[in-house]
Amino acid sequence: MGTSNSDLTELNSVYSRAISLSLPNVKRITDVRQFMAESKSFNGSVEKLLEFIVGQEKQCQDVIKLLEEQVHQKMHALHQLKEDMLELQRQLNTPDAARRCYKMRVKFTEETEISECDVAEALVRYSINMSSLYCGILELDSDVDYANYLANIASVNKEFVQNWYKREKLNKSKISAIRI
Repeated sequence: MGTSNSDLTELNSVYSRAISLSLPNVKRITDVRQFMAESKSFNGSVEKLLEFIVGQEKQCQDVIKLLEEQVHQKMHALHQLKEDMLELQRQLNTPDAARRCYKMRVKFTEETEISECDVAEALVRYSINMSSLYCGILELDSDVDYANYLANIASVNKEFVQNWYKREKLNKSKISAIRI
């Protein structure tokens, strides 16, 4: 039910990323009193609780931005790879391709050097690179969806706590007015 700073959620792409991104372990708050009683860090302060929830939401939004940038980079690399494959196809469709294209010089996106290989090997390597990029995009896209889900839960929690706090203040003022 509660969350703490030490509870972090791992993303699908955790193993294919150089930098570590962590998402808070956001859980839906259904009972504010119980949540605050379970957590010792709020000391009954709704303001501290709201700060904590806003922090969770911001952390999720920051991770979403980073993941979307990575998706964009991989999409660009995939587009470049498709262009390279189309160029290879254009070269193979020229009249003298049979004589000229036994060995080709190609540079793959992840390599720094131009390598020489035959057409079949080049096509296989392009295909493997495309599959790898596509899997990476799907993995990151799934992480974006999950981070959005957690950000939405944090947003709902924030709204729930704010509404609960307003109701509590209103109820206290009604009770004090009845006592007077």
